[in-house]
Amino acid sequence: MERNPSFDDNGNFTSLPPLPPPRWETVRHKRPWLNALLFLVTILTTMMMGASLLGYEIDAILHDYSLLLKGWPYSFAVLLILTCHEMGHYLAARWHKINVTLPFYIPLPIPYAFHFGTMGAFIRIKSPIPDRRALMDVAVGGPLAGFAVSLIFLAYGYLTLPDLNGIIAHVETIHPWDTPRGEDVATLTLGKSLLFYFFNDLAGGGRLPMSEVYHFPYIFAGWVGLLVTAINLLPIGQLDGGHVMYALLGGRASVMSWTVFAGLAGLTIFLYLQRGPAGTIWLPWMIILSLIGFRHPPTHNDGIELTPDRRSLGWLCLFIFVISFIPLPIYF
Repeated sequence: MERNPSFDDNGNFTSLPPLPPPRWETVRHKRPWLNALLFLVTILTTMMMGASLLGYEIDAILHDYSLLLKGWPYSFAVLLILTCHEMGHYLAARWHKINVTLPFYIPLPIPYAFHFGTMGAFIRIKSPIPDRRALMDVAVGGPLAGFAVSLIFLAYGYLTLPDLNGIIAHVETIHPWDTPRGEDVATLTLGKSLLFYFFNDLAGGGRLPMSEVYHFPYIFAGWVGLLVTAINLLPIGQLDGGHVMYALLGGRASVMSWTVFAGLAGLTIFLYLQRGPAGTIWLPWMIILSLIGFRHPPTHNDGIELTPDRRSLGWLCLFIFVISFIPLPIYF
């Protein structure tokens, strides 16, 4: 039966007719073997990347699979961050009896190139969101969980980081610390967020160059976790940040989506003028966001207001976005 929206006297959308009682049998997962297979393949691709970041050549790894074990610290850390993020969404959805899939992990089996070993993970919500309270719970559950685990790995990584001599000794097992005089070598460098600046430059004393961070598995995984959190918390469309903004503002969230997208476009233009093609790193993501769209669909009952604690969690997530966002994540 088709459900027609309800409107108040001023013509504003309020709710849809009541949902039928949730049926727990609808959350039986189809093809769980596919989720497990993708997870196992992603373990392999992240272990391969973790080993290569420690100086083991891809050809050597393909001839001696035992070298994959060298990449387990990075694989363990980055997959735990992603898993906690997705399970935060999943458990919140199940709490509200929303039909949702298990996480789908996306492996990235591309050798001879720098990447994270994975393109992340996602879950699919297959039933209507009951109201803005449920939307907020599902939206913040993932970023808060992934962010917390990222902080744990960053804290552990910097607490166990050796002094400068130890850093140099570790890096020189992978490549020379200093570039030979007269050689012009492009160095892959990671950008800093405000929060990573605190960890690396203040708490860490600035002794770890950003061009060497990816040789330290737990610190690099924490950096990846902050980047993933910030991207997901962009307050645009149906990203986690877009869900948060809709829960907070309702239909007015579309104005925020367009504003943030315009800011991202302005940042891209600025970076292009400063660094040329390397400054267009956000362009593919902007194309994806354009295809997804900027409008957020209503919940089943938008008339139910948020509780104060949920509203506080929403603003907390936006603060986390600000301190975790990296204007130029990777450059040479």
